[in-house]
Amino acid sequence: MRIVVMPPFDKEFFATDRLDLAPHNLFDLVDRLDGLAPGFAAIAQPRVHFAVDGVLEADWSRDLATASEVIVLPRVGGG
Repeated sequence: MRIVVMPPFDKEFFATDRLDLAPHNLFDLVDRLDGLAPGFAAIAQPRVHFAVDGVLEADWSRDLATASEVIVLPRVGGG
């Protein structure tokens, strides 16, 4: 599955904006990303949103078996 990493995470953690991984769910994705870039898991909960096939996904336990793309993007604060 294609993993697209948006700024600032691409440069801050991975030195690329595209990865090819096959996670089972978003928890597994975070673990795999942390394996590639130690420290990512620590910032994921407060700083990261995930879009699965173009839709923001809040349930990190969602099965990704049928997904084709996950976008890793920063949370945006509002007021």
